[in-house]
Amino acid sequence: MNSTYNQTTDAAIQQLFKNLSPDGPGCAYMASFDDGATYKEAIGLDSIEKKLPITTKTVFNIASSSKQFTAFAILLLEQEGKLSLDDSILKYVPSLGVYAEPVTLRHLIHHTGGLVDYIELAEKEGILYSESLPVEKSLEHLANHPVADFPAGTKYEYSNTGYFLLSIVVEKASGKSLREFSKERIFKPLNMNDTTIVDCYPTDTPVARGYTKNEQEAYEVFESLWEHTGDGAVHTTVEDLVKWGQNFATGTVGGKELVTRMGEVGPKTTPAGELIIDNEDYAFGLSIGEDFDCHYLEHSGLWVSYTAHFMRFLEDHLTIAVLSNYDDFDSEEYAIKMVEIILGKSAKNKD
Repeated sequence: MNSTYNQTTDAAIQQLFKNLSPDGPGCAYMASFDDGATYKEAIGLDSIEKKLPITTKTVFNIASSSKQFTAFAILLLEQEGKLSLDDSILKYVPSLGVYAEPVTLRHLIHHTGGLVDYIELAEKEGILYSESLPVEKSLEHLANHPVADFPAGTKYEYSNTGYFLLSIVVEKASGKSLREFSKERIFKPLNMNDTTIVDCYPTDTPVARGYTKNEQEAYEVFESLWEHTGDGAVHTTVEDLVKWGQNFATGTVGGKELVTRMGEVGPKTTPAGELIIDNEDYAFGLSIGEDFDCHYLEHSGLWVSYTAHFMRFLEDHLTIAVLSNYDDFDSEEYAIKMVEIILGKSAKNKD
């Protein structure tokens, strides 16, 4: 497969996005081979109010696509002997109570921990996304709900709580917040200079405004003030995500053995030898894709008005990132269509 720039490929990708309005919220995309072709463009407005256009250097909230960075931070700390994946979460967050003792960091990484979703608890309290929700309040909610949804290690159920708690583990094990640790150990060494984790508001990070449509079909700002990290909150650009994707080949940060581990899926069976219920091929903050006649790493993100999709094709040395500031934009669908054009293969396993 040819990784040199192809004008026909570029034109076909641009055609995918032709229906997007230049006067509303939009997206940035980038597809880049490590040593060859790069296809990138931006459509729409970073701020409708200021008529500020999106560029490939525009910063977006990448929502759950952030989870891979949290998992990577955990692996870096394990590499240094500062934690074990088999540690109980109570070692780092004792306020959860004894019911959570069987839950390990490994369970949280692979979504088999069984802890209730903190977002669900906040919604039960009537807390709106537009309202402030400090980390301490969610820890209080979790401590007041001392019942697991299922025994640890017996079922797969995607969990924002797990990765939120892992951000606290990073802080306890390193002495630095996930924001500080990630900047020092991941973002700065990879020259991801426009990437940060937002863990308090107001923020001076120049992030694209997020939008939804109201009942009158007019765009309106739709953003969240919640301060949780780990499960989300990485703010970055498509250009920086390509730099991150290249680290899967170079191992510049972490080394090649560690980046290989990022693609290792969780256990298939319980300690008793039974199959884990509803199990999925989820590795370290990344899902394993099996389509286009190859394996790849990917993760989507959706938080309030921001959508994101990241894909890394290991054998092809190809990274694809699509980011948007509009809640009705399907970043994953566009990313998959880009792959079909670039690799010349159809997606067979997608709906």
